[in-house]
Amino acid sequence: MKIILALLPLGVSIFTLVVLQRDGKQAGIATLMTTIVLTFIFPPFHLLPRQLLIALGQGLSASLLIFYLLLPSLLLYHLLQATGGMNILGWGITRLVPNRDLQVLLLVMGLAPFAESVSGFGVGTILVIPIFVALEFGLGHSAILGILGQMAVPWGGLGIGTALGAELAKLDPGKLGAYTALLTAPLPMLYGLVALSVSGGKKSLQRRWPVAVIVGGVLTTSLYVFSFIPGIELAGLLASVIAMSVIVAWGQIEVYQRQGKVILYAITGSQSKKTSGINLNIEFTGRKVSSSELSLCRVMAPYIILTAFLLFSRLIVPIKVWLQSHCVLSIPIVNLHLPLLYNPGFSLLITVFATIKILGIGVLEFRIAAVRAWRQFIPGALAIACFLIASQIMQISRMTETIGIATVMLGDSYKWVAPWLAALGGWVTGSNTGSNALFSQLHLAVSTQSGLQLDWLMAAQNAASSHATMIAPTRTILAATAVGLHRGEAFLLRRMSPLVIAAVTVTMILSILATR
Repeated sequence: MKIILALLPLGVSIFTLVVLQRDGKQAGIATLMTTIVLTFIFPPFHLLPRQLLIALGQGLSASLLIFYLLLPSLLLYHLLQATGGMNILGWGITRLVPNRDLQVLLLVMGLAPFAESVSGFGVGTILVIPIFVALEFGLGHSAILGILGQMAVPWGGLGIGTALGAELAKLDPGKLGAYTALLTAPLPMLYGLVALSVSGGKKSLQRRWPVAVIVGGVLTTSLYVFSFIPGIELAGLLASVIAMSVIVAWGQIEVYQRQGKVILYAITGSQSKKTSGINLNIEFTGRKVSSSELSLCRVMAPYIILTAFLLFSRLIVPIKVWLQSHCVLSIPIVNLHLPLLYNPGFSLLITVFATIKILGIGVLEFRIAAVRAWRQFIPGALAIACFLIASQIMQISRMTETIGIATVMLGDSYKWVAPWLAALGGWVTGSNTGSNALFSQLHLAVSTQSGLQLDWLMAAQNAASSHATMIAPTRTILAATAVGLHRGEAFLLRRMSPLVIAAVTVTMILSILATR
């Protein structure tokens, strides 16, 4: 009975989103209210008013980290959309990789993992979804493709989640990263194939499945090797650069074979409409912005600035230390530690101001873009806050611990359950870092008592929790908000759940085979 009640908030969330098909805001409120009611009426989960307030504060502090990222990213998108920049960016991608299927693979298997590896926090999703919209994919397809790009979450944020799991379980981070790559080896290929199916159906699969398989293999191999040398911090970044290079080279070789010489595929105005289907003239505030007013270099400049700032702030140690130690918003009682200058949100704010200057955006245009971004931000922000507060209440009231302890009684069969427990943690917290923090020490204790191999238990934990975050409420709300998809959370959960279940199943099977 206690376990069933501990699982009740998760059941309410899934029921509200999938069965009732409500939006994330309504599902979040229902989940939060259910969690609070349980703490009042069921003694084992009872919380004192002070504990409940602390859980509320911890949930809000966790939300603040996401809000600081989400709002500037939405503002950047609306500024670029207002000036026609997103259309020109899509046009630029067609110049680099003319084939539409390869464009999808470039974004899903290259650019999104690169952005996620540099900064984490779902930046990869936020970055590529507007580009898919600019390439004239539907809103739902754009959101799905953006989420599929979260295939390198264990190495996201320069491997912070993997490093934490290794520290708590007393393992070598490089070894944990490499083992994680082995347990997820088929998944980049699978996600690439799914991306092709979403974007172009059966025909795209028939034409491009070798590319998805090869690039997926290259990505997995690179992640495995780079986890050891130079280490998990740079593994995702370097692996995604290699994957992007392979896709771009593949596209250019096809151009060479088709035309008999290597060219950059220069496109005239009339050709661009025929090739990419992107309309480079849009209406905004009563005036028409033509592509002639903007160059591709000017539109790319904000993204170059964003990438450069993220790389410098993460890879140059003195700069990293300075940014982490200055302008830090800290409230220990609610676990709030927000380095305002180091968080990716600050990089996005810098990019927003640079975009205003580079593209010559006026006060009226900025005001309209800001209002649009704010209206898009509010519903998603409320939903994210509700889910994260509910997650914190579940942890402080020991609901999450109750679920974990129940699995310990399984003994040797624990290895069958560990990946699903990890996935549950990833789904609840929306983060492999959060899931690793919840369950790493539990895995260590079970390994000590039962003799199960801790290396593979933790690799399964790291892998399953990472891939389960793809359908975590916070991530689906983030994707739906980024694309402006009404009630998109339920749609994404229905469409992506079978894939995530398959991913966790693959992780479970490979981890069991590895321990035999």
